[in-house]
Amino acid sequence: SSVDWTRSKFTMDPDMSRAVREAFVRLYEEGLIYRANRLVNWSIKAQTVISDLEVDREEPDPTKPNAELFSFAYLLEDGSGEIVVATTRPETMVGDTAIAVHPDDPRYQSLVGKRVKHPFVDRSIPIIADGLLADPTKGTGAVKITPAHDFNDYECGRRNNLATINILNLDGTLNAEAGPFAGLDRFVAREAVKAALAERGLDRGATPHSIPYARCQRTQDI
Repeated sequence: SSVDWTRSKFTMDPDMSRAVREAFVRLYEEGLIYRANRLVNWSIKAQTVISDLEVDREEPDPTKPNAELFSFAYLLEDGSGEIVVATTRPETMVGDTAIAVHPDDPRYQSLVGKRVKHPFVDRSIPIIADGLLADPTKGTGAVKITPAHDFNDYECGRRNNLATINILNLDGTLNAEAGPFAGLDRFVAREAVKAALAERGLDRGATPHSIPYARCQRTQDI
């Protein structure tokens, strides 16, 4: 083929980029697209958002656990007891905005509407009933809700009008919303949060667990 290389284009060339912006603005003005805060796939190594098609799902071998299911307690604000939740990412608890239980779970029906006190940040968290997310047969039946850092939690947050609190900087460190853990790398913060919960007597044990890792196709970053 005889190619006219003077007419080559790259998607980020100024004129091409301008055309994309123009198209998006026109669609927005016609009410065909909207702008809002949403959860995205963020690659820390690539420093960019990536599409679902660029995410590799690494399914674990159930016979070889690749993570830990860590349980801890939230103390009820009225001093009447505690509620225990389990997570593979304890560091995200600084972004929790609710605890969800199944509306038909007799263990927790009397707790729906009550609140717990966050142990590390100045936040009061409600206990809500959400039959789409909480499963009485899994874990403790009570689920910590972190709308800014889990896709299922995000949908739960939308259903229940929960706050969405981002706890991460773009480089994977925790931001000011993380209170005493601000500035720590996410994986360092995981161990720090576990240790701090243990110091406060809120650690309720851990068990080996298998989870699918989502990795950036280009960098293999989690």
